[in-house]
Amino acid sequence: MIDFTKRPPWWFWVINLTFLSWSLIGCAMYLAEHMIAQPAYIDAFGADMWALKEITPAWATAGYAVGVWGGLIGGLLLLMRRRLCLPFFYASFVGAIVGFLPSIIDGRFRAVMGAGDYSMLVFVWAVCILIIGFAVRMRRQSYLR
Repeated sequence: MIDFTKRPPWWFWVINLTFLSWSLIGCAMYLAEHMIAQPAYIDAFGADMWALKEITPAWATAGYAVGVWGGLIGGLLLLMRRRLCLPFFYASFVGAIVGFLPSIIDGRFRAVMGAGDYSMLVFVWAVCILIIGFAVRMRRQSYLR
């Protein structure tokens, strides 16, 4: 029988709050990119990035949204120690892949994006994999209900 009264160790909360902070930053970036006016966007990110924003397919924007908001919901569920966090983390990872696909397959994106942009892509995917692995481990150790 699984004991759901088992208390997680202190580092569970540290890792979870760190990931939750990361998710909040992602959501803030999503909102900033989609709510900022063109002149302010160009000042912040440059005219080349505005041009990419204009040609980004709707499915990639939807992937980006699923990635950041799914990660936030998953992080909140993990904070509440709910095993339901896992489907949201899986959806977040798929969303991150879909959201970044134009950067990989479209030459117009590759012409503008630099090594730092691709480093961020790899970093985001790595964080997704790590939080999924962490949540799976916590579920197996009966810390999630």
